[in-house]
Amino acid sequence: MKDVKDISALKVISIEELKSFDGLADISNEEAEHIIHTLKELSLITHNIITEHGQSSTISELRKAE
Repeated sequence: MKDVKDISALKVISIEELKSFDGLADISNEEAEHIIHTLKELSLITHNIITEHGQSSTISELRKAE
């Protein structure tokens, strides 16, 4: 699988879904949008690291390399 460059291809949690988690009900919509954007970027970075280093079975090898 090639690297994903377009974060719009990722499944995105909605503001309502995010606010349904404990402790997040009272955040503003702007804060929720920022969290969602950050989660999308983290997901993209994680995906790219895994695809660059093989299958998810190599995750333990990546941890050992730290």
